[in-house]
Amino acid sequence: MDAPRHVFLKRGDARGEVDAALARLAARGVSREASGFDKCIHVTQAEQTVLMVDGRDSPLAAEMRGAAGWMEPGDEPV
Repeated sequence: MDAPRHVFLKRGDARGEVDAALARLAARGVSREASGFDKCIHVTQAEQTVLMVDGRDSPLAAEMRGAAGWMEPGDEPV
């Protein structure tokens, strides 16, 4: 069984924003694997993007917290 993942949500199709965040991390020497990236999907019926990362303290989680419109449902404030 897979370990629990930390989730980010954003209205609309924001997969391009996740790709851009991964590119910024790569430019700083953080590989996709080291970023904490697990999965990113656009749920068309809900019209939202779901991003899953390995943990709330992963580099990608920190990057997405600084981006407008992303939410961390059910999580404690950082």
